[in-house]
Amino acid sequence: MTITQTEPANIEELKTKANTKDNWKIRLEAVTELANYDCQKSRYILTKLVSNDRVFAVKEAAFNAAQAMGITKKGLPLELKRKDIRYSSKDFAKVFNRVKRDTQMAEFDLAVFKKQFQIVSPEMYDVMQYEEQENFDLWITSSYASLR
Repeated sequence: MTITQTEPANIEELKTKANTKDNWKIRLEAVTELANYDCQKSRYILTKLVSNDRVFAVKEAAFNAAQAMGITKKGLPLELKRKDIRYSSKDFAKVFNRVKRDTQMAEFDLAVFKKQFQIVSPEMYDVMQYEEQENFDLWITSSYASLR
């Protein structure tokens, strides 16, 4: 992979993709493309993703791209901190109770719940969809069942 010392023609599109909070795959695509361009804007976007993204795959890809470019923060090399989604069980309970209240389901319907969950908290939905992968539906079902 060759890193070009120019700004990509579609930098605004890449910035928008990198700031998308409801789809980690789009952010990962943006990181992959930004890794090819060493300019001030791509350096800023990558640094921001290393520091703030909740999906570890995106954070790790941004970190690797930043390392390849030799990006530092305040003169120190960037650090890849341990995996932390920054959601507590109280956060999940709060969102799940809101979704439950909004949908007013007599019986639990996974499809309806997921649709409303994505509307109520798109970032949490995205993070947990990545974290749970194929167990996402099971996680939602069991979390819903444990609500008080």
